[in-house]
Amino acid sequence: MPFGTESEIFLITALMFAMMGIGVPIFISIGLASLAGLALVFGLSQAMVDFTSFLWQSLNTFELVTIPLFVLAAMLVQQSEVGDELFEFGKVWVGSMRNGLGVAVVLTCAIFAGITGSSPVTAVTVGLIALPALAREGYSEKLRGALVAGGGTLGILLPPSIPLIIYGVITQTSIGSLFMATVVPGILLMIGFSVYVMLGPRASAPGRSYSWTERGAALRRALPVVVLPVFIIGSIYFGLVTPTETGAVAALYLLLLGLVRRRLTLVKIWRAARAAALTSSMLLLIFGTGSVFARYSALLQVPQTLAAAVGHIPGGPLLVFSGIVLADLVMGTFLESGALTILTIPIFFPIAKAIGIDPVQFGVMVAVNQEMAQIHPPAGLNLVTVSSVSGIPLTRMMVSILPFIAIELAMVYLLYFFPSLTLFLPSHMGFH
Repeated sequence: MPFGTESEIFLITALMFAMMGIGVPIFISIGLASLAGLALVFGLSQAMVDFTSFLWQSLNTFELVTIPLFVLAAMLVQQSEVGDELFEFGKVWVGSMRNGLGVAVVLTCAIFAGITGSSPVTAVTVGLIALPALAREGYSEKLRGALVAGGGTLGILLPPSIPLIIYGVITQTSIGSLFMATVVPGILLMIGFSVYVMLGPRASAPGRSYSWTERGAALRRALPVVVLPVFIIGSIYFGLVTPTETGAVAALYLLLLGLVRRRLTLVKIWRAARAAALTSSMLLLIFGTGSVFARYSALLQVPQTLAAAVGHIPGGPLLVFSGIVLADLVMGTFLESGALTILTIPIFFPIAKAIGIDPVQFGVMVAVNQEMAQIHPPAGLNLVTVSSVSGIPLTRMMVSILPFIAIELAMVYLLYFFPSLTLFLPSHMGFH
């Protein structure tokens, strides 16, 4: 780096996080820090020109259309109130096993994750339905809060994953490849959570056994929603539609389903559209200003310098990767997953390439790592979200959430040592 560059980038980054710390919106914090950095390099007048130019270029990307489409689909799910059918489906099919209601929560979260692409939306939607049922079955506060918070993290990983859409745009990696690469890790995590729930916590009241007639009835009620994640994955796998087109089809399908079932009114559709517009605007503004910050750091050759320094770190690629995991975990405890992706990937991606990690493999590992950050004490977003909707104190969940973090940490290193878990499906499809 040129003389003084290290101090400059440190001060600008410190300014950005200081503004976030005092409550300034994330996109404003990133934008002001980026503008200040560009002004130090080019002067204020040229910095303003470059800032607007970089912002426009970053947002003028067709693949970003996927974000508001899937956000709209998530909001339509919330307004349609389909959670009852999904939770009933999970309860009837797995509720008879040991701690079966807890397993039903994990299953319901996985299905919702395959529709919404958002961890907090999954946690809130499932939590409002599942938390009272878990309380009635005798699950402790700390356990039922951890179940919903941990299961909700699947929203980041399973397609459609909004952080992976952002990752794909930033790194120019096929979003279709990334979506398919998450299928096996997502299923393994769901199984891992379920096994822990069945074997780990003290058993609650014995679950009721359901007849096949009751199971069939529950499946018929939930089937119109259950098939949507299957459609999303299957249509991408067979190349029937692109990820962007899948978002449009999913939103239209949920709109029509809500109207046919009389779950959606004009008022609810307006609420969903308004919430989707606000959420998408926030995400795209964070993406745009984050891209400007990435351009600024690239002008100072920060990623290139860090990537070149990787070869001199003792301990080899595994230690370097562990450093990325730790940094992502600490920052993700205080940042929303989309903002974390935008801020860190321009720095971490060249390092990952330098140590030989495949771009698709790295994207999935980052998503799992961000899952951990969302539930990491003391301020993981999912913990805060579940606490706010349930009234369960954060301190009550901090110990119970640790097994979920341990399972996700094990998955991160499993994906590191066994790349085929992420690369098999994309390579089989010819995406990769």
